[in-house]
Amino acid sequence: MGRSDLASHGANQVDDVPSFANSPLIVGVSGHRDLEPEDVPRLGAAVAHFINELKRRLPDTELRLLIGMAEGADLLVARTACLLGLKIEAVLPMSLHRYAADFSPDALLQLRELLDQPNVSCIELAAPTAAPDSAQAATPGDSDLMYGNLMQALIRRSSLLLALWDGQSSPLPGGTADTVMRYLGIRSGDYPIDTPIEFVETGEELEPGSRLVYWIPTARSSSAAPEPLGAPRYLGGIGDHTLQMQAAMPAALRIGLAGLNQYNRDCLTLEANGALAAPESLLAALPVGVELRGRSRLEEIDAQYGKADVLAVYFQLRSDRLFVLFGVMTFAMGLSYLTYEKLTESRVLLVAYLFVLLGSLGLYYLLEGKRWFAKHLVCRALAETMRAKFYLRLAGADHLVDARDVLSLSGTDRFHGFGWLAYAINAVERVGSRARSSYETDSQQWRCVERAWIENQHAYFTRKVNRLERGAARLGVLRSTIFVAIILAIMTLFLFGDSLHHLTLGVGVSAKNVVTFLMGFFAVTLGVWELHQNKMATRELLWQYRNQLMHFSRARMQLACITVPEHRGEVLAELGRDSLMESYLWTIHRYHREHEPPSAA
Repeated sequence: MGRSDLASHGANQVDDVPSFANSPLIVGVSGHRDLEPEDVPRLGAAVAHFINELKRRLPDTELRLLIGMAEGADLLVARTACLLGLKIEAVLPMSLHRYAADFSPDALLQLRELLDQPNVSCIELAAPTAAPDSAQAATPGDSDLMYGNLMQALIRRSSLLLALWDGQSSPLPGGTADTVMRYLGIRSGDYPIDTPIEFVETGEELEPGSRLVYWIPTARSSSAAPEPLGAPRYLGGIGDHTLQMQAAMPAALRIGLAGLNQYNRDCLTLEANGALAAPESLLAALPVGVELRGRSRLEEIDAQYGKADVLAVYFQLRSDRLFVLFGVMTFAMGLSYLTYEKLTESRVLLVAYLFVLLGSLGLYYLLEGKRWFAKHLVCRALAETMRAKFYLRLAGADHLVDARDVLSLSGTDRFHGFGWLAYAINAVERVGSRARSSYETDSQQWRCVERAWIENQHAYFTRKVNRLERGAARLGVLRSTIFVAIILAIMTLFLFGDSLHHLTLGVGVSAKNVVTFLMGFFAVTLGVWELHQNKMATRELLWQYRNQLMHFSRARMQLACITVPEHRGEVLAELGRDSLMESYLWTIHRYHREHEPPSAA
């Protein structure tokens, strides 16, 4: 899809937002509180090695750690990260005043010192619905809810999990074992059974697209008989209680990190060269004077949308021009051959044919490595994801749609160069309460969503469908005209072939050859045009726009009849999922025009 026409809705000034924001990699951290004191230096060195390895692979990408800041492993990782110059998002499961009760005096002093660091930002999670407010004393059950809330924040926002863990199973809700198991997707719902975990060492690659944990085996002071510690491993889930281990960084992670860094590098390079247009802003398109709740998070998504959108437009222009150039070259080759065969046997035409042929091959191999087409598709998929997340968050319904699940369900993230998409999506996920306590059906933000997203996109897809249908109709007429012309040429040759053969035109060419040339000319023109339309996937584009129009039309009708606030959120969530899936399916269709499916590799 191209850019939407949102500017007509007014302008909101967006301040203090960089024109092109860096897309960071978010690494979550989970670990034990009761570290063995003698093991701390080894753990610090292992954490530093892991961070430095990621930084080496991400020279143009910001690396952030998401840490609950609990005593023990969390504070150890936070201190190490600060020394290495990383930004830290400190996510406290409760207010700092209440959290202090879980710390020893020395650890609390370390926590306060870390929170005062300039590269550490702090978020205090709101208490879950079932937990008491900050004025009440917390029971053990209340604490479990709060630490479970922290665990969900880590799982939802992290692209990779760093775990300082003893490798033992535990039924403790929100504990390190529980976090690792749930992050890897092998534990869900209420699962209090303390079943031993089986580790499988394998040389095979971990499943592409699956979540990964970097495990640093950790001794605990509370363990009576500690297990022998091994070297750090990457973990993936392959069974109910079975974890697959791999010593080297999995290929899927290496490729994903390289893709994310290339995305940021492309933006930095093109911006420095002045090659990028000014980014479009979704915030600026909202009506003037609207007071927005959670504006900072909306600005974050808006900045990522503008970056992905402007890069998608840049790469689309170049890939489309390349398709047009190859179409022109194909037509020139066909025309040269027809002219040589039917009108004149000049060797100049053979030289021209050979020049175009070799030039096309040379140009193809020269530009193949730039991957403009694939980059256009991945940036467009990311931009449309950010658009949906922006409006869902504006409406307070973003917690109802997991864009990564939709992406994984479509299989788009398995394409070469697309695996990093999930990392960029994770970076703008909500941290904190996953739902609003209430919806306001008459709020300004709801009206903004319905006007700036649903009404605007409905109008956008209506125009696109009408334009493509008119174009398809004109193309049908042109195709029929050329087909009739070819039939007439064949009939002319059949009826008057002998006469035309002896009829010579002023240029010394027989009329029969001229008719034959015209017949071939029409056929080549039609073939080249069909080839270009096939490359551009015009029919699939019309199909996708029609489907998108259907989704937005249905949402408009439903919202017009719904008065229950929660139901309005459900309608928007359904629209978000459907719209995202259509965007990803379109990406699949376009990708397959130029590349083999992933399974064919």
